[in-house]
Amino acid sequence: MANTAAYYGFQQYFGGAGGAPTFAQSTRRIASSASTAIYSGDPVTPVAGTGAATGYIVSAANGATPIAGIFVGCKYLSTALGRVVWSPYWPGSGATGDVEAYVIDDPNARFVVQTSFAGAPMTGTATTMTSGIIGQYATFNRGTGSTATGRSGAYLDNVSTTITSPFIVVDYAISFGNGGDPTTQYCNVIVGFNNEVWRTNGAGPASINA
Repeated sequence: MANTAAYYGFQQYFGGAGGAPTFAQSTRRIASSASTAIYSGDPVTPVAGTGAATGYIVSAANGATPIAGIFVGCKYLSTALGRVVWSPYWPGSGATGDVEAYVIDDPNARFVVQTSFAGAPMTGTATTMTSGIIGQYATFNRGTGSTATGRSGAYLDNVSTTITSPFIVVDYAISFGNGGDPTTQYCNVIVGFNNEVWRTNGAGPASINA
């Protein structure tokens, strides 16, 4: 069955790091003034100029490197409601004080994500893909998140040999559902972190393909 575009962001894959009780998750902070929405499954990046030192994060720009992990929700004191609310996404406003954010940032974490590829595998423009993309580096596009579900609309938009890209393709996510056919456009793949603040990006992280 041909796949269709139905982007859902980066969904944690439990074939890698991420078991109970922590699920490879850390607590970070979002400034209440951070006006760009962040959805569950979105890549995030450290606040510019601070590295990972302060713990503050913002939504990662398309293809940004390095990233600080994958956002999975938050809680904050709602200015309008006068109480703490838990949310699968940060709407970009409405908090009194810092937002407590939850981010999957374990260097060995894995994620399932849909691709948008429509071309040759090495350039990210192929309508069909081969095993040649496994081990290739990948960039992403934030897409459009959903305020109804809080879910990300991010997807992989390119694979290449550029070693500073934020992700590396580990395998195909073959299934009977949408995105499960690796022979057509919009297939699902499993990725790991490549250029991420808690792991060293060097000449090429071939070891995490194992």
